Amino acid sequence: MKNVHQLGWFVVLIAALLLSLALSWFGLAAAHYGFERWYDIYDIGEHIDRYGPQNRFIRGLDSLDKAEHVRLFNAISEAVHHQGEGLKEITFEYRGSTRPLLRQPEVVHLQDVANLIDVLRLVSVFFAVVVVGGTLLLRRHKPRWRIQGALLGGLMSLSVLSIILIGPKQVFYHLHEMIFPADHAWFFYYQDSLMATLMKAPDLFGGIALVIVMGGVILFGFYLLLLTGWQRRQGSQ
Repeated sequence: MKNVHQLGWFVVLIAALLLSLALSWFGLAAAHYGFERWYDIYDIGEHIDRYGPQNRFIRGLDSLDKAEHVRLFNAISEAVHHQGEGLKEITFEYRGSTRPLLRQPEVVHLQDVANLIDVLRLVSVFFAVVVVGGTLLLRRHKPRWRIQGALLGGLMSLSVLSIILIGPKQVFYHLHEMIFPADHAWFFYYQDSLMATLMKAPDLFGGIALVIVMGGVILFGFYLLLLTGWQRRQGSQ
């Protein structure tokens, strides 16, 4: 039975880690991923100045200032976290005319992203149920931290090593191929997409992913502190 309890704790801890990453993601999303800061870190203004004039479909992004670029990104962020509402209405002014930021293939892709985020919300609720329910069910059986640490550390090390060996960009592309419909475009050249240019994709996503992971690890550590403190109090009663 002890092995069953330890297996149960492993499931709970994995769910707690994934929930922590999800909460970190949604917390960062509430601040539109801090794009205003990334804008300077990644020299996105210079990137737009280079590729904006090369766009084959919509001109004028390079004529806007940083504040307008941030507004446009935040509008995309707001839309994908609200079922994709308003994607087609994201526009900017150029030479006295109103121009759409997104072409139809980009709208379709961002709608796919919005759908994925909705699924992740539901999955996060499931993780929360597993964490709360599992913690309460196993409260009388303490996790063996050496075993759990070895399992979690091994799993995380294997994941990081796999990403390094395969290559972060290749992993990013492969996940897109797995997740999104095969007949929906998800890769866009800078010359074809103001969205990709504005986001300096995929470079920006690397920085955002790092912050999400760091936040998730902090939240997971906070859960572990609460868990160990609670179990100590349980044991002293």
